[in-house]
Amino acid sequence: MTSTEGQTAPPRTDFAPRSTDQPVRLVILDEDPILRAGIRAILDSYAQIEIVADFGSARQASSRALQTRTDVLLVGGDCLKDGAGTALHDQVTTGRRPAVVTLLQPDDAVALRKAVKYAVRGFVDRNTSQRDLGTAVLEAHGGRTYLSASIAEVLVAWMADGIRREHLSLPQVEDVLTERELEVLEALGHGITNTAIAHRLHVQEATVRSHVYHILTKLNLRTRTEAVLLGHSYANRRPALRPPS
Repeated sequence: MTSTEGQTAPPRTDFAPRSTDQPVRLVILDEDPILRAGIRAILDSYAQIEIVADFGSARQASSRALQTRTDVLLVGGDCLKDGAGTALHDQVTTGRRPAVVTLLQPDDAVALRKAVKYAVRGFVDRNTSQRDLGTAVLEAHGGRTYLSASIAEVLVAWMADGIRREHLSLPQVEDVLTERELEVLEALGHGITNTAIAHRLHVQEATVRSHVYHILTKLNLRTRTEAVLLGHSYANRRPALRPPS
């Protein structure tokens, strides 16, 4: 599933909420040792999070460490851009593939595009990491998408500017989707999980997954994150365009 420039984006994955009975097992990947130490200092205060290991590069990650259960992989923006984060993700051999959270600057367009294409679950602004980081890890582990406010503004602005995509207005979205799919799209925009959507709409979770699949297919979206961004615009009735490619 490694996603580098010029390669096809990974297949869409619909994450289900995971059990929170045990601590969230986290692996950190960032080339800056000072930043890794800072991340540890922030997350050590969370009893729900257990830091399994941290690495300065994917090569440093031994197969032994990656054969333990890893729930969330926290990747620095530079490691995400050069493919190291996705390479490390693919080396995890025990249990389900981890959700990915990335720590980056909102104005780093290359890293943001890479994160959207790769279906990253948590987007954290380095400048607000002390406030946002723990929440992002827990939300990603729970199957939800988390965006720092500054990053959400950038991504929605990309949509509004129509970066490298054709215009897609809200009336066009309403013409393409069924009434139930619009309800699911709006719920996605509020960051609601499939389980919660199923409970709200009084349907089976499998039905919600089917609706999400049809939303992505009909609107030509690659990832759930793109659907969340479009759903956010739809829920707030803002002019909406497809996310950047």
